[in-house]
Amino acid sequence: MSQQSRRILLGVLLVVAGAAFLLQQLLEIPIGGLFIAFLFVLAGCVFLYFLLRDRHKWWLAIPGFTLIGIGGVILIKKLLPNLAGDYGGAFFLLMVALGFLVVFLLNQAQWWPVIPAGILTTLALVSALDLNGMANGGLLFLGIGATFTVLGLMPVGKAEKWPWIPAGICLLLGLILFASSGALMGSAVGWVFALVLIAAGAYFVIRSLIKKA
Repeated sequence: MSQQSRRILLGVLLVVAGAAFLLQQLLEIPIGGLFIAFLFVLAGCVFLYFLLRDRHKWWLAIPGFTLIGIGGVILIKKLLPNLAGDYGGAFFLLMVALGFLVVFLLNQAQWWPVIPAGILTTLALVSALDLNGMANGGLLFLGIGATFTVLGLMPVGKAEKWPWIPAGICLLLGLILFASSGALMGSAVGWVFALVLIAAGAYFVIRSLIKKA
C-alpha cells in the first residue's frame, strides 16, 4: 500500500469515526461498540484484500478471518444480545476455522490446516448445541475423528496410514460417549444410530470370520 493510499484510508477512518460519534451525540444511541466492531471487520478485510492481490501469502487468511470473527461477535452482542451467549463463541470459532480452510484451499499441498479447521469447527458445533457433558465429549471426539478421517482420504493418508489411527480411536470413543449420554434416547435418530452401530459391528465380525475361513 502506497503512502497516499494509507493517508486516504486513515482519513476515511477518521471521518467515519467522527460521523459515528456525532450520531451518538445527536441521537443518544450508544454506537461506540458498533464502531469498534466495524474497525475489526475492516482490519480483517484489509488482510483479505492483500491476500486477493497475492494468493501466495496464504497466511493472511488466518488473521483476516479472525479479526472479522471478533468484529462479528461484537456486532452480535450489540444487535442480538439474546443470541450472543449461545452462538457468539460458535461464530468466532467458525470464522477462525474458515481462515484455516482458506489456507488449505489456496495451497492444497499443505494438509496441516485441515486439522485446526476441523477441530475448531467441532468446537463451534459443541458450543452451539450445548448438549449434556457426556454428549459434548462424544461430539468432540466424533468431530476430531471425522477430521482425521478426511486426512486419511487425502493424498497424505494414502501415502501414510497414520491419520487412520487417531481417526479410529476418536470415532470409537465418540460413539461410546455419545451413545452412553442418552442424548438421543427415544428419538428416531437414536434408533438409526443404534442400528448403524450394530450393522457396522456385524460387518467387521463377519468380514474377519470370512478372511480366516
